[in-house]
Amino acid sequence: MKLLLAYTLTLVGRVLAAFHDRRQVPNPASFDWYALNPSENITWTSCFGDQQCARLHLPLDYSKPAGPKTQIALQMIPATNKANYQGTILVNPGGPANSGTLFVLEAGPALAQLFGPTFDILGFDPRGTGATTPLAMCFESPQGSDAWARREVVALHVDDPSIPLARARDEIFAALCASRLGGNGREDISGSAEDWGIGRFMDTASVATDMFHIVRKLGQSKLHYYGGSYGTLLGQYFAALYPHMVGRMILDGIVDGVGLQGTGYFEPTGDADRVMDAFFSDCVTAGPLKCTIWRETSAAVARHVDRILSTLRDSPIKIPVGLSSRRQFSEDDALSVIFQALWSPLDGFPLLSSTFQAIELRDADFLAQLGLPTPSAGLPPWLQRNEASTAIACTDFPPFRDVLSDEIALVRNATTLSRWAGPFMFSRWRITCGAWQIRAEQRYTGPVSASLDVPVLVISNKVDPVTPLSSALAVVPRFTGMRLLVQDTVGHTASASLSICVAEAMNAYMTTGTLPPLNTVCQPDLVPLVNSRADAEGILARAVLHPSRSM
Repeated sequence: MKLLLAYTLTLVGRVLAAFHDRRQVPNPASFDWYALNPSENITWTSCFGDQQCARLHLPLDYSKPAGPKTQIALQMIPATNKANYQGTILVNPGGPANSGTLFVLEAGPALAQLFGPTFDILGFDPRGTGATTPLAMCFESPQGSDAWARREVVALHVDDPSIPLARARDEIFAALCASRLGGNGREDISGSAEDWGIGRFMDTASVATDMFHIVRKLGQSKLHYYGGSYGTLLGQYFAALYPHMVGRMILDGIVDGVGLQGTGYFEPTGDADRVMDAFFSDCVTAGPLKCTIWRETSAAVARHVDRILSTLRDSPIKIPVGLSSRRQFSEDDALSVIFQALWSPLDGFPLLSSTFQAIELRDADFLAQLGLPTPSAGLPPWLQRNEASTAIACTDFPPFRDVLSDEIALVRNATTLSRWAGPFMFSRWRITCGAWQIRAEQRYTGPVSASLDVPVLVISNKVDPVTPLSSALAVVPRFTGMRLLVQDTVGHTASASLSICVAEAMNAYMTTGTLPPLNTVCQPDLVPLVNSRADAEGILARAVLHPSRSM
């Protein structure tokens, strides 16, 4: 589960960075975040060349502001056109728990080009994540975290031991996290954040309140904001809690805040299978030179994929792990690669083509590069794996029964709804959060709706495997002034397959407040597998460097 959550919007960082000027991204380990002294006000220090970094003290518990603090990491690309300065745009790359500072390092220059030189671009690491302290780490060492991640249950099925095994693992994991993130009961003013338990204060409403204080400490009266995926939930919570502080806000890939708050996101969207259908179709269009498993019709491609996967079912492939050991690459491993590839088809569809060919050829060296978690050992703490995604997701979800029969029924329903997404993320959340022992100190249960003073731009792909268009259609009427822009393509978030049409709409809205006309549908400029990465770089360079201001 945690590996899938961490994947969410890092793909947007990679895609946007690819549309930049090809300069090398600085090594994120080259700056020592812990050498920065946190302060009650934002004190900027130069970092990563022309960027600015700071650590900000904010209350762990806003109902008891004299208590312990969290130290929020901030990273900013300053505006270059000071004469026409329009303020700071906060950005959140989703997850939950993806690093906003790393997002700015990787994708910030492209965002600065997209939104123009009159804005600062500021990323922050939410509580428990990245360079923010304390970190939500449940294991004693990165080696322990790495070992645990390598043994994750890859996929869930009702006809094998995967569900009981996942449940047993999650009960052990939850108890470990409760001992390290749940506090020890010492909640007096002199107690530390660890005494109080940081896991109790990592809910989305608390992070939205952090954003309120960041904006105020910047000297702004309004929030300018770009959020994708989970970042759209954060934007909705901020708008619900502080409606009169919303300035210009772009939400891309909409999470249904009311649905998550009320019943949880425990069943996948059937859109994942529609994205896979697009892969079959695009393979036909791309031809055999670009799609190595090409057949004359999409139905024939689909049958060929089924045959390829069946070979793994009958005979998994032994692949190397390090210098002296091997493991089996199974059908579940392939299904996991498929699910993640559906999020970003521009990159993911070529990967699928190569993966299916590697399975056919039983290319162990190629397959060994897929699906393994990145080791944390040897990295600085702010780049190591942590448990913030679970802590945030499970404290935001509503209470529910932790019953094995319910979990089996959910997986059965999920796999019926979606062959390609059912065994993964959402049903896995249900089991993990069922075992989770830490509850938010003040979980937000108020309305996820508001009457806003200014319009908000909402963007959705027509077919999204994670946050479907139906979620955007449900959210928009809840906030007065929201306007929906649809991109007629597949994948998770429009930014991961950004068209010139959407890029121009984002620029026009953020710089002038101009919304696209009602019912606007943007056509894509690129077809996955058909177009190359070079095509993508050229098209988006024109969009972000020379926006037409036509919308």
